Amino acid sequence: MASCSRAHAINAVLVAGFLLILLNLLGSRWDSAPIGLPRMGTTQWPKRTRTNSERFVQVHATNRNRNNDSTSNGTQRQQLNASHEPSHGNNQSGSPQPTATIDSLQRPNALNGTILIDNTLPKTDLSKSQKFNESQPTASGTVGDNSSSSSSSNDTNSSLSSKNSSILSDHSENLVEVVSSKNVSSSSDKKMVPEAQRQQQQQQQQQQQNETIQTDGGRSSRRLIDSLVGKLDRNSCPPIPPNLDGPVQVDASLESLSSVEQKLAAKLQPGGQYAPRACTAHDRVAIIVPYRDREQHLPVFLKNLHPFLMKQQVEYGIYIVEQAAGSQFNRASLMNVGFAEAMKQKNWDCMVFHDVDLLPMDDRNLYTCPDQPRHMSVAVDTFGFKLPYSTIFGGVSAMTAKQFRTVNGFSNSFWGWGGEDDDMSNRLKHVGFHIARYPINIARYTMLSHKKEKANPKRYEKLVTGAKRFDIDGLNSLHYHLINLIRKPLYTWVHVEISPKSS
Repeated sequence: MASCSRAHAINAVLVAGFLLILLNLLGSRWDSAPIGLPRMGTTQWPKRTRTNSERFVQVHATNRNRNNDSTSNGTQRQQLNASHEPSHGNNQSGSPQPTATIDSLQRPNALNGTILIDNTLPKTDLSKSQKFNESQPTASGTVGDNSSSSSSSNDTNSSLSSKNSSILSDHSENLVEVVSSKNVSSSSDKKMVPEAQRQQQQQQQQQQQNETIQTDGGRSSRRLIDSLVGKLDRNSCPPIPPNLDGPVQVDASLESLSSVEQKLAAKLQPGGQYAPRACTAHDRVAIIVPYRDREQHLPVFLKNLHPFLMKQQVEYGIYIVEQAAGSQFNRASLMNVGFAEAMKQKNWDCMVFHDVDLLPMDDRNLYTCPDQPRHMSVAVDTFGFKLPYSTIFGGVSAMTAKQFRTVNGFSNSFWGWGGEDDDMSNRLKHVGFHIARYPINIARYTMLSHKKEKANPKRYEKLVTGAKRFDIDGLNSLHYHLINLIRKPLYTWVHVEISPKSS
């Protein structure tokens, strides 16, 4: 409160000083006025020692004389002028006219710092007298002397300007007095504040400080989070890897698994997992490979795929899911097992289901998952680098974990070769997905030579009735026995036995 009052006092003093400077400038012009006109330095203002009752009597006497003497317009003008001009002579009747002082307008009350308005003088009298004086000029400061009518109206305006400026000066003095009285009153009130009220004010101030601290703390934590996110963004790998070459030379030569381990094991984490060191990968990809009786193909597959994925700067892990001997091969169930076991190891974002005999030929074929499931092996050399049919989803395909769960995984009913990929294509269409593909010149693969498996003659029957089993045949009906799980240098080996109950 004290600081607020002090600020108001300073502003008032500055305003008063500005008005005084303006009045001094105007006074220098009035001092050079012709002799006979009132000058700034010689104006005798009434003393402010009169009581309120005296002011009331004087003003009302002026009003009575003004009301009684209404016989002519000239006499009314004289009385109105007499109510504002100091009397330097006698009027026509020879009796002195009462004078209205500045105290009848406004006067500060030193007790409570407020301004008391005296309504005894109409506020419009000053403007009326100015209008009348413009039509009835005066001379030598004498009011109502018709014998002096030869004076100009400009002299009268100078006299009124002098008086109005003096009124402004007196107002500025009163304003300083009011501000000073407010300061005294506020300081005295502060001493008289009860102890309970003072404690309440202190509690409010403490609460405001706590809110400020909480706000600043929230801003600080927000800035900290933004800086951490910025650092992560700066360390993130670019969406398009910078070291891609396009077409790559596939090394299809036979090689032992141990020799491949010597070349690549130092760059990999146990279980055939990898994460780029220079940046943070955008995608975490699990490569699921259904496998059985392909010992020659596995080393060739690993020595080609590991460098390929490292160049793409993805975080990945390779899972070789091998089915135990003694039952017919079930590729779809092995991919379901690979998904279930891989998600137990790490929360992977993307799943790439990959045949062991297919090797990518262009590193622009990114092993990531888009918004829609992607068929990646679009153009295979054994098919003349052409897409066999539009709904094919076999060979190599990519799906997010959420997409894979949405379609309930692969069907477990397809034993032997063929049919499971087409059933997955039907599942994708059933839930509203569509198959995405890279262009043929990018999604190119070469297939390692191997003996063809005998196709399952009942696969078409399963495809026709597959829609009835979408919700009951898949991940939610998977049964398998985990024989072994070993994190080897180049891959994670998942050895399982598929139960007929899955179909």
